[in-house]
Amino acid sequence: MKSNRGTVQIRSKQMARRYTPLLFVAGLLAFPASLALACHLETASVELGCTQYKITVSGIDVPSTYSVRYTINLFSKTGGPPLTISNTFPFAQAGDFTESVTNPLSLEGIYNAQSFSGSASLISNTGHTENTVQMRFSPATLNCSPPA
Repeated sequence: MKSNRGTVQIRSKQMARRYTPLLFVAGLLAFPASLALACHLETASVELGCTQYKITVSGIDVPSTYSVRYTINLFSKTGGPPLTISNTFPFAQAGDFTESVTNPLSLEGIYNAQSFSGSASLISNTGHTENTVQMRFSPATLNCSPPA
């Protein structure tokens, strides 16, 4: 009986030589993806009212030296130009977080919004944008016009 042991070892070495570079490349491609999971914003939402708005953001593994820059666009029912609100706020703590900020808004009696759009970006201490997420809005429309 003839032994296949030598043939199996040769084929194993050939497979290792063939697939090792592919596994190395796959590992390099997966490494940046794992980094993307660290230090980022997860969600951003806005509760709008005629006299104030509250923005809530959540993030993962964020240093306390980072900040959130956001932009909110309100589109008028009357077809006028959109109202844009932009601001930045720093983080109060490092790590995983959910943070809310409430700011005044002066729309009482003058504005009627039919739709909204907006985003929030995580900004590093060097000014680099780490990631950006789209905002969710509540309520779906905003009527601050005086009663008819």
